[in-house]
Amino acid sequence: MKYKNILFDLDGTITDSSPGIINSYLHSLTKIGLAENDIEKLKSYIGSPLRAYYTERHNLSTADSDIAVKHFREHYSEIGIFENAVYPGMAELIEKLQENGFRLYIATSKPLEFAITVLNHFNLKEYFNSIHGSDMSADNKPKDKLIADAILMNGLSKKESIMIGDRYHDINGAKSNGIASIAVTYGFGSEAELSELDPEFMVSSADEINKIFFPET
Repeated sequence: MKYKNILFDLDGTITDSSPGIINSYLHSLTKIGLAENDIEKLKSYIGSPLRAYYTERHNLSTADSDIAVKHFREHYSEIGIFENAVYPGMAELIEKLQENGFRLYIATSKPLEFAITVLNHFNLKEYFNSIHGSDMSADNKPKDKLIADAILMNGLSKKESIMIGDRYHDINGAKSNGIASIAVTYGFGSEAELSELDPEFMVSSADEINKIFFPET
């Protein structure tokens, strides 16, 4: 296996965080006197930069979006962050990869503080060499920049590195940094969205990721 460095997205790739994110969005809208009548439309924004939902879906100004983001994060940090679950087989896969010498990293648009809380909550933080996330500003750091940070700060060989994620930000971010990618279809991105980006691999479960790195099993 030529890949030695594996970069993981978090939401929609390692954990299904949708209940907590949806409830936090709805809470933030209530606080500013708005509502969402199409939950499926809301779901399509999970995994995108946080402010995008407010500016694109509700046409809020930057200032009003900042207020909404503040309400979102207040709810999420206390309640929503724990309305979350690890995808089937993912914890076992992460442990197996690390035990077999793969170097694991997180590259998530989620604020770093929240990412660490989630990984600690599920006893997964110890398996990762480093964790790269956004700060607590309303503007999440772009995924291509997060991937670039992980590569640069850890001195990773691009030809030995691969990104695993569920949204176009992950696959495009990998391409813009010259590394391979695995698109997962069990997360928040649609199969149509991901297939158009031509990732090196497309999978529908943790078991299928396992078969990429351990083809003999």
